[in-house]
Amino acid sequence: MSTPGMNNNNSQTACINPPPQKHQVWIDATDIRFMAAEDKSLLVAMEATGQAAIEVGCRGGGCGRCRVRVLEGEFFAKRMSKAHIHPGDQEQGLVLACRIFARSDLRLLPEPPELHPVVQPTVSSPPE
Repeated sequence: MSTPGMNNNNSQTACINPPPQKHQVWIDATDIRFMAAEDKSLLVAMEATGQAAIEVGCRGGGCGRCRVRVLEGEFFAKRMSKAHIHPGDQEQGLVLACRIFARSDLRLLPEPPELHPVVQPTVSSPPE
């Protein structure tokens, strides 16, 4: 016997999210290209495809080794260390690959990490 308004079949309807959209990422002046899903950082996407176009470091934004300049395309960025990405850098496309997520096809140029000069302490001689 069926009750009005009740679904009597035993199948459950699950809410299924569509897979994340993928975008092509290419390294400027090379033949290197890889696909990056919107839910993966560029660094993770690159590593998953076996490419080595971007230097890999800590994978969390602390070392600055994965600095890239985004020449074309749109991305979402998580917070980045100010030790490696200075105010205004992100607006000029300078970001950390471990902290950005593609929102369109991207064209990148790897940038070497900024090296801050090490200041050696001066040692004064004792008076004679």
